Amino acid sequence: MENEIAKSNSSEKNTKGKYIKEYREKNKDKLQEQRKKYYEKNKDKISDYIKKWRIENPEKVKMYYERQKEKYKNDPEFRERQKKAFKKWCEKNKKKKEVEQSPVCEDSNVAIVADR
Repeated sequence: MENEIAKSNSSEKNTKGKYIKEYREKNKDKLQEQRKKYYEKNKDKISDYIKKWRIENPEKVKMYYERQKEKYKNDPEFRERQKKAFKKWCEKNKKKKEVEQSPVCEDSNVAIVADR
């Protein structure tokens, strides 16, 4: 009896999981727009939460940066994606008047992951 309940629960989870995955794929643009709007409305609240979390979890932050450095060092595909993302960020922030051009953005051979 318990085994049957466990099976039905796991099959319900699989079905629900598949539905959620399909929904996200079908509505990718709509969900992205909703996330953008939410972020714009709650930018300060989100930023404060992240700062607080980083202060409360320094070991997790350090572990994250260590993993990123390892990935950057050992995974050429990851490294290329990071470089492209960084160049894109530099281009985007060049246009902002309040942000000065960083010399780091000009050097394409700079490792993106900073030592912490």
